[in-house]
Amino acid sequence: MNSNDALYGYLAGQFSDADMIGQSDEQAAVDGVSNATRAAYEDVLRQGHSVLASTPFDWQRIGDYANRAFEDEDEARRWLKQMMDLLDEALKAL
Repeated sequence: MNSNDALYGYLAGQFSDADMIGQSDEQAAVDGVSNATRAAYEDVLRQGHSVLASTPFDWQRIGDYANRAFEDEDEARRWLKQMMDLLDEALKAL
């Protein structure tokens, strides 16, 4: 199992079809967050922060899993950080 499987599963599951069902990225980032799913989302958050701190940053893979077309690494990094910040806030609000 890849050490970032939870993150990549989250990206594929939360974002890949979000626009087709009318969800914004901000809505998709926290969709399904509850006390019952807290531990799984905490894993995603840990892995997200780890990926953000990694060098090299595999921004194209982030885009592929999330079904997003980023122009460059900086855009992908900003987007992922924003999604992790939203997820962090949702978890703190539980």
